[in-house]
Amino acid sequence: MTTLSIAPREEQIELQGVPGALDQAQLVAVPEEGDRKVELVFAPKGGARASSVSLFNGRFVEYRRAGRRKGRAAVFNLAFVDPKPSHDVHLALPYWAAAAVGLIAIVTGAWLQLLPLAAAGAVWTAVFGLWARRKQRNRWIFFSRHGRIALFEIRQTRADSDRLQKLIGILAKRSQQAWANLPAGKERLAVEVAEHRRLLASGAISKERYERAKSRIFGRYKG
Repeated sequence: MTTLSIAPREEQIELQGVPGALDQAQLVAVPEEGDRKVELVFAPKGGARASSVSLFNGRFVEYRRAGRRKGRAAVFNLAFVDPKPSHDVHLALPYWAAAAVGLIAIVTGAWLQLLPLAAAGAVWTAVFGLWARRKQRNRWIFFSRHGRIALFEIRQTRADSDRLQKLIGILAKRSQQAWANLPAGKERLAVEVAEHRRLLASGAISKERYERAKSRIFGRYKG
């Protein structure tokens, strides 16, 4: 019978009584750049500052966030990524409504030949229109499978909607396949925590988020 031993004062998790001890490092190891076989690259059509996603070696995703330097891209193992990302949509309607008030002022000022009113309306519309664009969002957030912490996000635009849905479908399929290839049962606990520990070491997640994820994983496999 397999017994699970968790050192209470250490982050290292060990499995005892498992024939041919589980090699956590091998299961979560990320291939070196020279050994990576890129299958697809998703770069939104929104411009150079858009985040990009690369799928390589069947089960790894390299996420390069807008504005980050080349050496700081984060890599995630799809086996530990929830195949169902969360869709976060915020239309910022109050800001657009306020901008519309400015448009009314512009039209009214032009009709009545009140230039100060039209000018004020133009400024009002520009300010609230800018705020509305900054406040609105349409994005897909990918979480760790059982740690339930946000790992990366991809913004959706009209131009990329179909391409993005295809990408989400591909990532979901690869996620399920990679998860199925892991050791079954409670042995997965050690590997899941090891992956979150790797993300912590690489700077992809904070210590606080790591502890939160670890607690959730322990809770799921407890008993």
